[in-house]
Amino acid sequence: MLWAIACVLLSVTSWAQQPQRFEIRSAYVERAEGVYQLNATLVFELPEGAREAIRQGSPLTLDLDIVLHRSRRFWLDESVAALGQHYEVSFHALSERYLVRNLNSGQQSSFPSLDAALDSLRVISNLPILDQALILPDSRHEISLRAHLDVRTMPDALRFIVFWATDWRQSTEWYTWSPQI
Repeated sequence: MLWAIACVLLSVTSWAQQPQRFEIRSAYVERAEGVYQLNATLVFELPEGAREAIRQGSPLTLDLDIVLHRSRRFWLDESVAALGQHYEVSFHALSERYLVRNLNSGQQSSFPSLDAALDSLRVISNLPILDQALILPDSRHEISLRAHLDVRTMPDALRFIVFWATDWRQSTEWYTWSPQI
């Protein structure tokens, strides 16, 4: 724990000098068995201090915010559905493996390296987000997607330190598109 705090302290100043990319490269939905599924590609790199903190046992959470709106001609758009999807990356010292856990479903995957675990988060595949029954035929819909790193799951000592480092609070812009659904 002390090692993670020291790594964060030493790297806070270097993070501010390095621009970090965090964006949604692409996203689309497909219908399968009456459910619309999200497929998306994220682009992000964690600074070395964040990587070291994970290696030392501090979990990091990636959150996805998904919102579906129905466009209306003579009134404000209607919010049809909103979904929050949460993933946690952690290091399991006993097995020396990196775990990625879907906090919504409890599903967990194990990886031999941190890069492999992060790669699994960069590609979202077949995530069920919406039942077909919620879609009105002949209506125009928009889906918005945003991702952000969440440090609230870190231990209090680390959270206090990273509060001042903006790279720990990375967030993408909203990625919005009108799917053909």
